[in-house]
Amino acid sequence: MLPDWAQQAPRRRRFISRRNGIIAALAALVIGILVWLNFPFIPDPIKLARQPDVAFSSASTGEQWTMTGRNVEQTRHVADVLSEPRGTLAWSVATGQPTLAAPVVADGRIYLGAHFRIAVLDADTGAELESMPATGPIGNSLALADGMLYYSMPDRRLVAREASSQNVRWEYEMSDSTAGPVAVADGMVYAGALDGVTYAVNATTSELIWQHETLDEVRSPVAKGEKIVYVASADRSLYALDARTGQERARFRTGASLVAAPVTANNQVYFVSGRQLYAMDANALEYPGQYAVTRTWSQLWLWGFPLPSPPSQPGDRWRFGPDYPEGTSSREKRTEGIISAPAVAGDRLYVGDTLGKLYGVDAISGEEQWQFQAEDGIVASPVVVGELVVFGDKTGLLYGLNRADGIERWRLQLPDAIRVSPVYAEGRLLVRTEDGQLHAVE
Repeated sequence: MLPDWAQQAPRRRRFISRRNGIIAALAALVIGILVWLNFPFIPDPIKLARQPDVAFSSASTGEQWTMTGRNVEQTRHVADVLSEPRGTLAWSVATGQPTLAAPVVADGRIYLGAHFRIAVLDADTGAELESMPATGPIGNSLALADGMLYYSMPDRRLVAREASSQNVRWEYEMSDSTAGPVAVADGMVYAGALDGVTYAVNATTSELIWQHETLDEVRSPVAKGEKIVYVASADRSLYALDARTGQERARFRTGASLVAAPVTANNQVYFVSGRQLYAMDANALEYPGQYAVTRTWSQLWLWGFPLPSPPSQPGDRWRFGPDYPEGTSSREKRTEGIISAPAVAGDRLYVGDTLGKLYGVDAISGEEQWQFQAEDGIVASPVVVGELVVFGDKTGLLYGLNRADGIERWRLQLPDAIRVSPVYAEGRLLVRTEDGQLHAVE
């Protein structure tokens, strides 16, 4: 006979106990909150797994200038300089048939995209040191990062080339050619193509990390904030994408194409569309269906339905338009105005228009602080060097203004129109004119 305790069947432990139920409910609540806060911006785990090997960037340091816009934010601002330029011409050199590539400068060398080659010049004298052959014209500014030159070609190739040896490290074939410079950030090369696709490629291996499609051409370099990349498209929209996965966070729609580079600073993104300057919240989010709902709401409101006025697009901050002379026709307003990206220095930005006016604007509120009238239209972005803002016009005049109040300090006549934004490196301004010459100004 078995003892009494051995004859009793063991009690089954209930899995769904009160304690387990509370834990499961709390876990579901936490997961629900996380999904609610992040949906639809939960990152793609497959794209996250494609990690870059290293985290170098083409952003300029010190008095070097190693990418278009100077940094990945595209601000064109050199804060600390030993001495500001005084408008004296140091040297001029012919570089052959002109392109729209601005120079990049590092370690005493100038790298310049030219006609079927990359010209390498001495930064002190302008003397040509080397000429790297290319299979086509290089019409976009190079990006220099970790000893590598990154650039795009008209035949759809994205190229990584060693600056010292001229050896091609890798080539990546895109679906279309590019019309804008590339940028390197956190070990990824960002490039936009004429078919509307933006690529993020591993800077050391050329592996595709992600791509994002817009509805029309991407003609300008991206701007990158801390975790977000901003893409200007000719489909009349600015896109905010997750920098690691390319996932779309917001799309700001306008009435005209976007062709100038966006600029991000002060927790805002500045971009040009329809001959005026826009500012958008850098952290704007647009949820699925939000635009369609707002558009329907707007239409019903216009028809007189008893609805409150519809909200503006997510992130809409302000707009700044040119100061047109009295009597300017509506047709002229559609063709004349702001077409180039601003330069941003702290809480002030500087932008020019095709009527020849350069504006100093409060970067937070969008209010005009001052304006300066040049001799002719301004089609290239200015650059800020210390307390000086420098820009050129279509007559070839290069101006240096006090950036606080717009008072002219100096002007210098160059031989042809200035359609490429000046750069500042190693104590000098470098300015490319439409006749193919490169000028050093100190």
